[in-house]
Amino acid sequence: MTVEILFSEVCNLNADWQNAEYLARSLPEADLVRTALTETPYFVTGTPDIVYIGAMTERTQHRVIETLRPYADRLKALIEGGTVILATGNAGEIFMKHITYVAEKTETDALGFLDLSVRTDWFRRYNGKVLGTFENIPMVGFRSQFSAVCGNLEAYPFIRVERGVGGDLRGKLEGARYKNLFCTALLGPVLPVNPLFTEYLLRLAGADVPAAFREQAMAAYEQRLMEFRDPKTVF
Repeated sequence: MTVEILFSEVCNLNADWQNAEYLARSLPEADLVRTALTETPYFVTGTPDIVYIGAMTERTQHRVIETLRPYADRLKALIEGGTVILATGNAGEIFMKHITYVAEKTETDALGFLDLSVRTDWFRRYNGKVLGTFENIPMVGFRSQFSAVCGNLEAYPFIRVERGVGGDLRGKLEGARYKNLFCTALLGPVLPVNPLFTEYLLRLAGADVPAAFREQAMAAYEQRLMEFRDPKTVF
């Protein structure tokens, strides 16, 4: 198997780089390709089984969009073909149509694979917890973001929120899924915090293997589930 980690030198906020490390530990025999922002992505000529990209600053977000724009057709073909792609934090926004940066009074077209747009406002930061479900898998995580998704999230259902708020900061849908493209703002980082979801992604990619450090990861996961389900826990 081949796992491509995109731009980890700049897409690594909120400990998201640990998602890449967890994939590497879960797939120790896989070829791990770490692509720098100044390099041509492996996926342009090769076919990775998993592509991962993590959270970044808003300035970096502009650069990442422009770096990937020349390869948009190839990236779209991989998505349509079922390649597993995970984007965490604000990385998922690059796959949407449009991003408006309210404080800077600027905007940019993103790659346009998802019919959703984003409003990023540095004066409206949201911090909170999320408890939800995806494919009968309980999901937990944290959110810390300046952005809100606008559009019909029901067209790309991913995590159905039980406690907390969704990606639009109002409803009950967090993240977006199209085929095997998964975008989520959950932090934690999301893969080590949700080992069952990690195993789901690995199976999608063709690897029926346990998540790394499974016993310890499951113990922490079950403890967090218990805490998040406690009515006294503040979200």
